Amino acid sequence: MNGKKVISNIFKSGVLTISFVLILAACTAQPDFNGSVIDPPVPANTFILTDQNNEVTSLGDLNGKYILVFFGFTNCLDECPATMAALAQVRRELGDEADLTRIVLISTDPARDTPEAMGEFVNRFDPTSIGLTGTKAELEPVWADYGVMVLDSGETHSTRVYLIDPNGMWRLTYSSADDPDAIAADLKLLFKEQ
Repeated sequence: MNGKKVISNIFKSGVLTISFVLILAACTAQPDFNGSVIDPPVPANTFILTDQNNEVTSLGDLNGKYILVFFGFTNCLDECPATMAALAQVRRELGDEADLTRIVLISTDPARDTPEAMGEFVNRFDPTSIGLTGTKAELEPVWADYGVMVLDSGETHSTRVYLIDPNGMWRLTYSSADDPDAIAADLKLLFKEQ
């Protein structure tokens, strides 16, 4: 066998091996998410607060849905309404699959965020949204569990959005909801896992 033929056979064999490895990698590759991935997923910190209907609500009550959690307050004039509008846009982009999700706003201003105020605020954006409030003593541990810094009587707070899966597992976080398309795309990837 001449040298050129040997090199040709080795090259063909190498190309086939590389092709096989690339095909295998494509079949087993993890999807690329837009948010910060929690890997492996961890149980989300639970909470027991009061919703806009004056009913006690816990994280466990929301199991079975993908939950987009945001911390804010009803008297906010900029970031909170913008975030709620973006999260409502996420649900619209999901079309028929929107019912697999819920938006949850947790108050950073317990002095003014009554259940009625929470209901009026969240309903402006999406009627399926849940607004949760409580006393400062009830909310402070929730803020701490989610790493939310609350200052200035609730008017200064983080803008992070947390994505929790139907099993109560913390899957992704977003520094903000500025890109609803990216969040919707991530949810569609997660839906395929079910």
